[in-house]
Amino acid sequence: TWLLGQITTETLATQFQIDVEDSKTITPRRNEAIEKALEFAGIDSTAGVQHGKLHAFLTCIDTFFESLRSAILSNHNPAVPSPDPVFTAMRQNFDFYDYSIFNPILPLMEDDNQSATAVEERDSCKVLSKEDMTKLTNEHARSLEEALENIAKSAPSDQSPNAFACSERMLMLLSFDMLELMSNYSKSFSYIESMMESQLISAIGKRLESDDIDKFTTFHNARLLQKAPNQFSHAIRQPEHYPVGLVSIEDNTGDRKCIQTHSRIVNVSSTVKLPLAAATILELAGDQVLHGWMNQRFGTKTASGRKYFFELTARARQFSSFILVIGTMNGPSTLEPKDSIIIQNKDEVLIPLLLEELPTAKEFKDAIKSLSPEQQRFAKAYRSMQLESSVFGICVVQIKPQLEALLSLPPNSLDKEMKLTQDLMELFVEYQVPSDLLSYNGATDDVAVEDKVSNVREHVKSVMEVIEGEKEKHLKNAALNTAMSIEKHIQQDLAHSEQRSGLHDVVNGALIDPRPPTMFYKSATAPARRSGAAKLRAPSGGAQKERFRSVQSSAAPVPRMAKMSAVAAASPGRGTVSQVSQPAPQSYHGRTEHVLADRSSTGVDFTLIPKTLDVAIENNGEGSALRSTIIKTRDTWTRHRQENLLTASKDEVLTTEDLKKEKHKAFDLLDALSRSGSLPIQYSELHVIVALTHCFDKSVMETVICDNVNPIEKLELSTLLLASAIHGVPAREMIKDDGELLRLKGSFPLLLKDE
Repeated sequence: TWLLGQITTETLATQFQIDVEDSKTITPRRNEAIEKALEFAGIDSTAGVQHGKLHAFLTCIDTFFESLRSAILSNHNPAVPSPDPVFTAMRQNFDFYDYSIFNPILPLMEDDNQSATAVEERDSCKVLSKEDMTKLTNEHARSLEEALENIAKSAPSDQSPNAFACSERMLMLLSFDMLELMSNYSKSFSYIESMMESQLISAIGKRLESDDIDKFTTFHNARLLQKAPNQFSHAIRQPEHYPVGLVSIEDNTGDRKCIQTHSRIVNVSSTVKLPLAAATILELAGDQVLHGWMNQRFGTKTASGRKYFFELTARARQFSSFILVIGTMNGPSTLEPKDSIIIQNKDEVLIPLLLEELPTAKEFKDAIKSLSPEQQRFAKAYRSMQLESSVFGICVVQIKPQLEALLSLPPNSLDKEMKLTQDLMELFVEYQVPSDLLSYNGATDDVAVEDKVSNVREHVKSVMEVIEGEKEKHLKNAALNTAMSIEKHIQQDLAHSEQRSGLHDVVNGALIDPRPPTMFYKSATAPARRSGAAKLRAPSGGAQKERFRSVQSSAAPVPRMAKMSAVAAASPGRGTVSQVSQPAPQSYHGRTEHVLADRSSTGVDFTLIPKTLDVAIENNGEGSALRSTIIKTRDTWTRHRQENLLTASKDEVLTTEDLKKEKHKAFDLLDALSRSGSLPIQYSELHVIVALTHCFDKSVMETVICDNVNPIEKLELSTLLLASAIHGVPAREMIKDDGELLRLKGSFPLLLKDE
């Protein structure tokens, strides 16, 4: 066994030692020698689990004697009532603590408040001398022998019929002593770790959590990097205009802090395709911003708990609106939409984000190395798809400026036209009105802005009048159909009653209906009763029909209006549409100089960045900690909406069916704003997010104390790798201070080597 293997056969001395030069030796507790010792003993002090060879052996001994004692008490003393089990066990079994066996395993620490000479002498010998160790073990042997002698004197002899004779009690005592030694051995190392943790807490002033590391990295990155990460919180605005809304990714655990991302505007002169359908593909010609998000988690419990800890938040201001499209990058220049919604009039939409961590490159290679070549090729192809699909895209389309370009209106002409903008959105979303019926159709461009807007307003009014006319016509048709249905029902009722009666009285040549008077349908034009008549005269068939044709039903249902074939036929005549030149929109990032200064006209394939990071992570020794992360949206969203200006805002949950309806509405509006893909979306903002998660297996304190790892240094390396990939420059150029560069070169020589 491992235990006997630690004793030399020549001198019967122990040869157990901790190899401090071994790379696996982390702390006095976390090393291969101690792990093997605790594994043999079967005690895991961290998890509180007791299982192993030695512990199993000692447990078997204890279980055997306990079962034997129970059998004796239950089967061999029928005259005495069943005694209390606890009292019987205490009476039958002697107390091992009475023997005062000395336990030589104790964590002995020296006080550091000594003179310099004493400290030097102490450091020259950091462990107890052999003489002192011998004294401790000899005392343990002496006290154990004394206890065994006492048992031999007091216990029944082995020749007696007593089940618990001298040998059995000695065996139980030795088993108890070994369990005590094992327990103290484990507790001693746990005490050393707890002592170091207490010292760290005393030095810092608090027990560190994951949020504390987040705050530190935010502060540290601002000092360390030339281009520090910034909060992912972007106002949706035109140059020199008030923002119409806000898009951000926030942590929903406490004070809703925004995440920090490295950002760069890329592909300035290129467009991104947004497929709405097989025949409709939009061109997004606005800004494209590449973001790198370095997430971090500590401990396996945190990994599962942080699954829904981040939310994408979109807010719109009053009388403002925009379209939000969420998806993944499919290829170098295509955004594959998954969800879309129109945000307007103080709406606030909270979208939970799911973070799915992929296996690291090292884990992936270790997992497939035993597979066949065909299976390996399949796994590699699928992983490549996973990495490419991990690029998350958020697109924002401003509605008002795109409406101006669509309707051939000058820039900013709809800024104060709130009702006109709402009417236009209603026509496009609810009725799918072609934009050609609403755009400015003046013959020349030398017209005042107010006149152009008035021209569009007249077109909107004409189409709305046609819609109202169609609604009124459908209401009349519905009322007429309802009246005819009532008349038909009464005629059928009359005929049925005549068939059931069989007998009809004829008074003064008139047919008398046998039904009670209440069965007649009374209208406003019904003739008055004849005075003195005992029964009502049934009206003639022609008069009855005329009476029911005059009935109008106010509760008739309103069918959905027929699509705009009638609108197109009834709309006013149109001349040649004069296209008003639209200036190219300026960047919405005018407020963030750090992003503007990093514009890049070089084409960037977003889907290749995760692969580039995967290779860089593996080459720099972080293959087991940094994981590419896929960002997905949850199927249930929350929307805060104020139905009108007189009511308070309410929360509503958007289910999967609700999200489908919202997506259809948003796509209908996008289709109208782009003329089914023929008009580029100039007023758009595309945010592409590449996410990495640095995974620590333990909590912050356990990472520092138990693993002897500085998480700040690990996060520095991860941040430099991500920032270098996002900004497209070597990692050494990202460091602001030469002193910091010199310090980090010692820690990361491969990453920061000179060109």
